[in-house]
Amino acid sequence: MKKIATLTLVFFVACICGMAQKNQEKDLPILTKKKFIDNVWDFTKNKKFKYKGDKPIIIDFNATWCTPCKAIHPSLVELQAEYGDKITIYSIDVDKEPEITDAFKITNIPALVFIKDGKTNYFMSVGKKSKDELKSMIESKLFNNTTIPTKP
Repeated sequence: MKKIATLTLVFFVACICGMAQKNQEKDLPILTKKKFIDNVWDFTKNKKFKYKGDKPIIIDFNATWCTPCKAIHPSLVELQAEYGDKITIYSIDVDKEPEITDAFKITNIPALVFIKDGKTNYFMSVGKKSKDELKSMIESKLFNNTTIPTKP
């Protein structure tokens, strides 16, 4: 009986560890101030927005205490997996990166900033959105498409 209980416990712990590792692998990359300045926009030197990258990105401004932010996060992770290397979806915690938050004049979260390659303009969306709404915004704002592509 002890062997069965021990094996059950070992199996349970292995499953939990596996799920935690799986969730970590599928999370969005986090932008720190340094990474943001190096890869997106050096707002410390140039007050006018100028994107440094060459492919579309979305920046998710969020906070750990924000319930709508937590609700939208899984959809963003799924969309990153669906679009693969066509776009990158980054995460910024507004409490940890107030300078970046101020540079975009973010006052409400969740806030999503959609940036096209090499452009000086960006599109912002505030508030909770469904996955379909997010996908529609990606298609229209980043790829200039009006239809939502279906999964292969």
